[in-house]
Amino acid sequence: MLDTLITAEQLADFIPLAQRAVSVEPASTIRFRAAERKLAAFVQLPYEVLAGRTLAIEPAASFDQTVAAADFLLWAEQSGPPPAGKDAHWLSALPPRHGWRRVELVPDSVIRSLVRAGAELAAGATSRQSQESLLASVVLTVAGDGSTPPVEVRLGALTALTRMGFLPQGSEAAVDVSRGWIRIAAAFGSTYVSSGDSLGLLSL
Repeated sequence: MLDTLITAEQLADFIPLAQRAVSVEPASTIRFRAAERKLAAFVQLPYEVLAGRTLAIEPAASFDQTVAAADFLLWAEQSGPPPAGKDAHWLSALPPRHGWRRVELVPDSVIRSLVRAGAELAAGATSRQSQESLLASVVLTVAGDGSTPPVEVRLGALTALTRMGFLPQGSEAAVDVSRGWIRIAAAFGSTYVSSGDSLGLLSL
């Protein structure tokens, strides 16, 4: 169980991540991965988007465990028992710890403008399928210094970045790539999508 690996106090900074995941999907799970003096937590969001944040924490041992986000919140807020493991409920891959390459920095004003425009279009969508198509659409293309192919960023990844509270006003977000993954990294967390040549997130 998670309480034998780490204390609730050490995980307190992940409470907002779990709260926002539960607000999107009450049955959400949260996966904790501890290694190399860092602890990361990930949640699965709709439209093939993964959200997570990484903190410099030194747990007693490396571990990788998934629990129900709602159970984690009760435990972390000292109103419930330690959450039971639900590793079998997480079937998709996680992004790599290493090997990321920065492509471009994008001002938060640009990202918020794209998200607002997408929300206005979504409000007029006549079906869930239309909304899904909109969130899957490419709304930002970055090319960096031109030494790598352009990276296409979908609306869903940017919407999740703002909805999860990862992007402070007046800041920037980085578009990073690794084998099979695109990461949008902001001050308080990152969103990830499969770029098509990894195990990906399609088991969401």
